[in-house]
Amino acid sequence: MPVKPVLILGSSGNVGFATVNALSSNGTTTRAGVRDPSSEKAKQLAALANVEVVAADLGNTSSLAAAMAGVDTVYIVVPGHPDRVALAAAGVDAAKAAGLTHIVVVSVPSVKSSGDLIFKKQFEAIETKVSSSGLKYTILRLPMFFDNQFMSQGTIKQGQIYGPADPAKPVTLISVADVGGASANVLANAGKHVNKTYTLGADTLTFADIAAAFAAGTGQKVAYVQVPYPAATESMMGMGFPEIMANGMAELMKIIDDGNAAVFAHSDLESLLGKAPTKFAAWVSGVAGAFKA
Repeated sequence: MPVKPVLILGSSGNVGFATVNALSSNGTTTRAGVRDPSSEKAKQLAALANVEVVAADLGNTSSLAAAMAGVDTVYIVVPGHPDRVALAAAGVDAAKAAGLTHIVVVSVPSVKSSGDLIFKKQFEAIETKVSSSGLKYTILRLPMFFDNQFMSQGTIKQGQIYGPADPAKPVTLISVADVGGASANVLANAGKHVNKTYTLGADTLTFADIAAAFAAGTGQKVAYVQVPYPAATESMMGMGFPEIMANGMAELMKIIDDGNAAVFAHSDLESLLGKAPTKFAAWVSGVAGAFKA
């Protein structure tokens, strides 16, 4: 019998793309769901071995039904969108309607934090929707990414990283590539991960450590500059983030400042990845050219 493909919803995003790439390398038949099959990212996905690109939009129920035909397992990479609870729920409902058996979905470690936080409430609702769906499921709680530093690419070239959190406070981070590798292994062996929730993390370091790693990797002076929270939120909105998302990210920085245990993601990554995870200094070394003045 032919092997049924794994469907990735959100394949043109960073996590989705990394997951499709890892599945392709593993020889897993993959259906890459994207909103726009004519986009440059979609063309890159279509060039990968074992990958079929299909139109699939969490905001378009009919596109989901078509994309899910002949699929058993779907990965819902929840978008960074103000309506992401509704979008994720639409994906779960479509999976049930299509007769799928297993859902994998991303979440965040801050669902375990205290306080009335934006991202906590959003992902609590998503996790509840998934776990009560009646389908087999796996939840992957992801911390912030090494790759988020590309948002500071311009200022790092000038020698500064700006942020509202105390530079001495630690946080756990992960590379997008490692998320993709771990996600691909879960999807390719879904039966081993039924109704499991994993919290992933690769390296715990301070914001001062992050600046020092860039200084070492680029051979130029890089310093972390602490700024007021309102200024940080305004800056993120200036980058194009919706207000609710900018406020949510500021809240994440605040729980780092508060030393909240939810910002420390431990232990599950290496077992899912099957190897030691990438450390931040090694990641910086690989991308340093993009951050040099």
